[in-house]
Amino acid sequence: MPQKILVSDTNIWIDLHRGGLLEVAFHLPHQFVTTDFVWHELQRPPGAQLTTLGLVIEPLSGEEVVELFDLRNILKNSSLADVSCYFLAKSRGWILLTSDGALRKSGRQGKLETRGVLWILDELFSMKLVPGKELYESLEAMLNAGARLPKEECVIRLKRWK
Repeated sequence: MPQKILVSDTNIWIDLHRGGLLEVAFHLPHQFVTTDFVWHELQRPPGAQLTTLGLVIEPLSGEEVVELFDLRNILKNSSLADVSCYFLAKSRGWILLTSDGALRKSGRQGKLETRGVLWILDELFSMKLVPGKELYESLEAMLNAGARLPKEECVIRLKRWK
């Protein structure tokens, strides 16, 4: 049984892919879940690859999809994929996993437990799945590829793992 169920958005997978950590992330004792809106949006890495690794696609009913359009206006978020992650986490009582600033803000305002890719890196380190030097290189690769992560938090980790 997973320790936590994490509803992941698109940018989590892009960052982990760029950091070379996709496969090892699925060794964490958590269940990664997303919506078909995110799954269809994924190109690099492709959604099918993530499904093979263990990503679960949680279906939304027709009524729930209708609710997404109202929620999109409330959250003032144009991305249906992002809104679907918020909705799924909120309605199921699961953790929202995103590095998207606007979605994290919505999650906090909605009183959702919200985590990001840096938390995943911390988990990989604390569970001794990836050594610090490799995490340092992975985080550098993410940042060099344009990941928008909190600068101070990245500096702390880079110093710790160097």
